[in-house]
Amino acid sequence: MLVPNNVYLRDCIEGIGELDDGSVNLVVTSPPYNLGNIAKKHKIVYNSYHDDREFVEYIDWLTRVFSVMYPKLAEDARVCINIGDQKNGEIPTHVYLATALESIGFKTLTTIIWNKSQVSNRTSWGSWLSPSCPSFPTPFEYILVFFKNSRKLIHTGETDLTKEEFIEYSLALWSFAPEMRMKSFGHPAMFPEEMPRRLIKMLSYKGDLVMDPFAGISTTLKVAKELGRKYIGFEIDEKYYQASKERLA
Repeated sequence: MLVPNNVYLRDCIEGIGELDDGSVNLVVTSPPYNLGNIAKKHKIVYNSYHDDREFVEYIDWLTRVFSVMYPKLAEDARVCINIGDQKNGEIPTHVYLATALESIGFKTLTTIIWNKSQVSNRTSWGSWLSPSCPSFPTPFEYILVFFKNSRKLIHTGETDLTKEEFIEYSLALWSFAPEMRMKSFGHPAMFPEEMPRRLIKMLSYKGDLVMDPFAGISTTLKVAKELGRKYIGFEIDEKYYQASKERLA
């Protein structure tokens, strides 16, 4: 039996399937981006996951994950997915993912642009000084926010939002730095704690259950714990799982 306030060494599809229906209030996650050889070039290589599926297979896999998740969510649950497009925007991954979730039954609440003010391939110009075939490196990523059935929260609870936070977070353009400590944590693709902190405070009450099906080293779960939420997550890699256990302790 799965209980909250834990991270589990499980495939997320298998683990999510064992949750009670209607039990999860908020999902904050970032799935692997399916960058393949591009990821290897930039040393984004996971220990136990091959991030190089065929694109159709990748979207089908994510569709299965969120299809299994759908009945486990409360009627007013929100789902937040951090994702970036591929090939400098040539492959609009966020569009395909949004379409997949809408086909399951999710409704779009908003799309937040995360301005990272950082781009690793700024000299990837394409056709240099020519309109022939220019390239457009993207110093931003998307945070797609969906809800299950009720846009407004049905259940009541205590918020920990300040006035200043509400004003800042309600603008759908967020500017904060990416995670700079990935090497010390031993994980190649972490988002910073600021992301789940904003999403958890803006979209849930204290005591709600927050889930991350792609926990990594449990940044989302750590922040949820600090903010007085219950949490649960799944991770397939034993190294990241052990790092999560230590971090959450």
